[in-house]
Amino acid sequence: MQLEWLEDFIELARTRSLSRAAEIRCVTHPAFGRRIRALEEWVGTSLIERKQPLSLTPGGLLFLEAATQSVELLAAVRAQFQGGGLSRDEPVRIATGRTLASDFFPDWYASLNPQFGCFPVSLVTSGAQEAIMKLSAGDVDLLLSFSSPLTQVLIDPERFDSLVLANEELLPVSAPDAHGQPLFHISAHSSAQTIPWLAFSPTLALRGVLAQHLARLPQRLALRMIYQADSYEAILEMAKRGSGLAWLPRMVAKGALASGELLIAGGPEFQISFDVSLHRLRSNQSERAMKIWQGLLLRHAGHGSNHDTNLA
Repeated sequence: MQLEWLEDFIELARTRSLSRAAEIRCVTHPAFGRRIRALEEWVGTSLIERKQPLSLTPGGLLFLEAATQSVELLAAVRAQFQGGGLSRDEPVRIATGRTLASDFFPDWYASLNPQFGCFPVSLVTSGAQEAIMKLSAGDVDLLLSFSSPLTQVLIDPERFDSLVLANEELLPVSAPDAHGQPLFHISAHSSAQTIPWLAFSPTLALRGVLAQHLARLPQRLALRMIYQADSYEAILEMAKRGSGLAWLPRMVAKGALASGELLIAGGPEFQISFDVSLHRLRSNQSERAMKIWQGLLLRHAGHGSNHDTNLA
């Protein structure tokens, strides 16, 4: 069976005329008729009623739907491989967390396009430790992560290159009370009262960042964990409902802070700075990932705008 036979049959079904369909398909009437008969032999049943006006048999009507879907699907896939959709180039494989995937990656990727062109990316999200293991195994080209004690331990500088892309903050936040003040507030005197706390699960990278910072405070906060989640967005929703105090990345909380649904619930000593970083395994020599890495190094050195690293 040849693809042109399907295209012939679809045109014949549209025009209901052998001569008109043959003219549109740029073949002689006899040759067009032979191709339709060859298609019928391949299918194993008659497809058209050879009388005037021409009509399709019940089998022809059924086959028309299958032929149309097949031709459209093949055309769409062919267009993708010829540049009408998916690139034939292998995508850059990037592992990251769900929050960075939604709240950081889109703007960061858009900022790269003027420098590198619009390049294909395959983004996979997981917990911090799993993402680091994917990078170590060579299953991804790059890791986009929050810097934390976990990444400092597991990302060996002898094997990996790292680059800070942005600085972030963990902010203590709370829903407002009836007077527009934080429902839960921490201060140097918070040790005198127990505060309900919306905590990070162990799989979240920022759990270690927060724990390390709290351990360094001169006074111990009386926090009582009432809720724990492996999603910053889930903790955000609980905080907005006034369920407790939470620490959240500014990128996650900024909308709720702007709308007044959340308030910052502690002074600067309770606000924690950390980095958003990109990592690569040195032994991974993917050409596209290497171009991105070298271009980013130049950008962060202040020379990115003068270097042509287009990946298209």
